[in-house]
Amino acid sequence: MEETIKNGIPIHVDLAPNRDEVYSGICLKSNDNIFIFICFNDETKEFDGFAIIRNFEIEKYRKWDEEELSEIKNNNYSEFIGKLPLEKMNNMFECLSELENEELIAVFTEDDDDSYFVGQIKNLTENEAELKLMNEDAEWIENKKINIAEITYIGFRTSIEKELLNKNVLQHRV
Repeated sequence: MEETIKNGIPIHVDLAPNRDEVYSGICLKSNDNIFIFICFNDETKEFDGFAIIRNFEIEKYRKWDEEELSEIKNNNYSEFIGKLPLEKMNNMFECLSELENEELIAVFTEDDDDSYFVGQIKNLTENEAELKLMNEDAEWIENKKINIAEITYIGFRTSIEKELLNKNVLQHRV
């Protein structure tokens, strides 16, 4: 994995049998606790934001083949390099601490692979993150406390969060 990280090689990460998910992107950091990567968006065929997964969920990964590499329409990978303080991000709590000032993050938890929470961190302790949630209409709704040990995935700075933020800003201009 170290060579893959050093050379910025795109990979597919398979979470089966733990979860029915495969994520694609370029790994920036991997340790016993977390796996941080630049996401690849299959629809736009370009790199799109960041994600953090609990590392013990990853069963296997594989490097992209030549055909998959040729599908990249806009190799914007360099836009994401050096944007995160990776040396300070060694577990989920530390990652969340570094994301406290993010406008929006998306969080998946153990109990539901299909739905997720999008919000802004309002309070953070060693065990719990409290998010001010935003709904799909880009309206701020209630706060939700999430046990950090139950977080399986954190996404941020992707087109999904950016689209919601833009929609929210437009609503407040009206």
